[in-house]
Amino acid sequence: MEDWQQWQIQADQVAAHLNQELKALEVDYFSESIDAGFRGFWPRFKELKERVRIAPAIRLEDKLDLERKLRSLGSKAYKAQEGTYARSGERRVELLASIAEHRSRAEGIEDPKELRAVRRQLDSVREAFDKGSPLVPADRQQVWDAWKEASQNVWTRLTEAWAENEAHLRQTLDSAREHLSAQRYGEARNAVGRFFESLRGREARQEVLNSLKAEAESLRREAERVEEQKASHRVASQQAQAVPTIDVWRAELKKSRESEIRLEEEVLALERQYQDSGALLEQAMVRGTLVDKKRRLSEYQRTSRALEQRIEAAEEVPLMTAG
Repeated sequence: MEDWQQWQIQADQVAAHLNQELKALEVDYFSESIDAGFRGFWPRFKELKERVRIAPAIRLEDKLDLERKLRSLGSKAYKAQEGTYARSGERRVELLASIAEHRSRAEGIEDPKELRAVRRQLDSVREAFDKGSPLVPADRQQVWDAWKEASQNVWTRLTEAWAENEAHLRQTLDSAREHLSAQRYGEARNAVGRFFESLRGREARQEVLNSLKAEAESLRREAERVEEQKASHRVASQQAQAVPTIDVWRAELKKSRESEIRLEEEVLALERQYQDSGALLEQAMVRGTLVDKKRRLSEYQRTSRALEQRIEAAEEVPLMTAG
């Protein structure tokens, strides 16, 4: 075989290989099942175009055919890219409008529960970035920046609302602590009760709520411990003086039963609120208050039973006054 024949065979092989790469490029970016951008198209297109230009001694008709196909593919890519950018621009405007709407709505909200709802809606917008018409890099970056700023804005408002509620709850506990220091034990228990009532409508960070509830329980236990000691001393003093205490017990029993009725109503209301709530954070807050109310109800029930037993015993064996 002559040298020129070998060169021609090699040139034909190069032309065939370039044709295959050209077809592969078209399949990668223009198949109906492919929805890709053109970020990676142009480097491959330019590299292939340069290789056609410097291809060694391929037949003239093969080279002209390759150049014609390249021009056609480039024109097709330009038109498709224009459509991609147009659709991306429309999608960008749509997403930016949605982000702006959620951010604007959050500006007028103070309730943490509603602010968390706005954050969830913004998260849904974020998930929509990868749905529908694809965003070109510049549009995607602009939408991402707007979303990030809006999400941070809502988060800041949410943490500020939590901080305000936490400050109110701490102030209530400070009041209970002051009453306890001043030996106003009833007022201290009432302040702790107001704290637990406030938990219903004042959402805060869960770790802070757990800490505050533990502190409130400690204050209430201390107030109840001192009150129980005082009550024990009073009963012991009355018994030492042989003074009938049945009327005192009856009054305490009446007060205890009234507290039972009130707590039973509150427990029922909290159980309904827990069942109706669909938010985990709200359920956690209600659950803490519900457990506390049930514990107090159980304590009053034990107190009532003890008083009933005392009264029954006193009625069977009346106390005798001294002398």
